Amino acid sequence: MKFIVFIALLVGGWYVLRWFQQFEISRKPQQQGGNQRGGIAQRQATETIACTRCGTYVPAEFPTACDRTGCPFPGVG
Repeated sequence: MKFIVFIALLVGGWYVLRWFQQFEISRKPQQQGGNQRGGIAQRQATETIACTRCGTYVPAEFPTACDRTGCPFPGVG
């Protein structure tokens, strides 16, 4: 009988913990000002250009060299 009560308390505690975690997860977006995407929307897109040698896309503003010989971009690669 004690064993059954112990198991019931463990299961009940697990459900309470699970409910509390779900409650905290549902509250976080409201605390961040309602941003559902978690900061992803605040990132800016960077324009890229393709390397004519290998086709790898590099940032257009500060292109860096790839590891292939004959790369048209200067830099540390």
